[in-house]
Amino acid sequence: MSVNLKVYAGNHNRFSCPVSAKLERRLPFERGALVTAAGKRAQAQISAEGGGAKVTWILDYLLKGEAMEYGLAEDDAAPLCKSEDRGDKVDVYLPDGYYTTYYYGDKTVKPYLGPFKGANGEQITRLNPDEREHVHHRSVWISHGSVNGVDTWNEPAGVHGRILNKGIGAIENGPALTCFTAANTWTDFDRKPLLDDKTKIIFYAGPPTARIVDFEIALFANYGDVILGGTKEAGPIAVRMNYNLAVDETGTMINGYGGINEGEVWMKRAPWCDYYGLESGRTCGAAILDNPENVGYPSYWHSRNYGLMAPNNFHIPGDTIIAAGGCVTYKYRMIFHAGDAATADIAGKFHDYASPPAVTAEYI
Repeated sequence: MSVNLKVYAGNHNRFSCPVSAKLERRLPFERGALVTAAGKRAQAQISAEGGGAKVTWILDYLLKGEAMEYGLAEDDAAPLCKSEDRGDKVDVYLPDGYYTTYYYGDKTVKPYLGPFKGANGEQITRLNPDEREHVHHRSVWISHGSVNGVDTWNEPAGVHGRILNKGIGAIENGPALTCFTAANTWTDFDRKPLLDDKTKIIFYAGPPTARIVDFEIALFANYGDVILGGTKEAGPIAVRMNYNLAVDETGTMINGYGGINEGEVWMKRAPWCDYYGLESGRTCGAAILDNPENVGYPSYWHSRNYGLMAPNNFHIPGDTIIAAGGCVTYKYRMIFHAGDAATADIAGKFHDYASPPAVTAEYI
């Protein structure tokens, strides 16, 4: 059996765009290459899904209104993206080498991810740890300032909440992406459990000038009702930029509606927010894209001129309550990019995320 796939760009130009296709049937091989009629190849990743399969690859380019056909062939020589669990951290490697680390060991109050660098080694996010100010700000992290009244965002001595890792699983390595799922329990300072989370993080093998990372954060009320309080000290996801990229130095914040910097971005609603500036003589930055499936979309933003950027649907809308036994899921995409928001086409990248290209399959 062989498969032909046809991809439709739809209403938007697509550049370095992750694409996935669900197939009704299993494939006889686990890794493959997609080959167009013109001979151009894209490395595809294949995983079992139900009674069928899922094929994922990075679409190099496809102009709006156009379509492209691929044939899928076995290819064991594809370079791998890898997540390697070291017992207190997960090191992430993309085809061009080491990329970043997820820290979850006993030495940290809450897990965090980073730092992130640009295509030429530019420091995009804050180094960890950093004791100058806002010591609770990691590079990229997930937390909330009021979980049944417990603060897992700030870290006041003796009273702060904790986010304790219970395991790393579902590691998937391949030519198009690597991913893993972190299981964590959120507790008070004395380790009394408040809620559980399962956070899936996906790293794509795109170009170094536009690295894409997806987050799926599921919060479970396994210990009774959970009240996520109406506080600005929340994300649930957040990034702290390198000092040189802050608006207070060389940086600019811009949101999906054209708001510029804190006065026009903080606690304003928008589908995405980008933060960029000058580091080591080059412009680079990071963007967070909200997902239309999230509660309260488009999000308000807790984004500051000193370098913080976080979607926040708690400070203005108020408490979110997860009933005992229930779950709420938040999805985001982050892009670590070269250039400013326009050069990186963050608006276009949002459409790639919110309205990805359609794919049809033909079995031969």
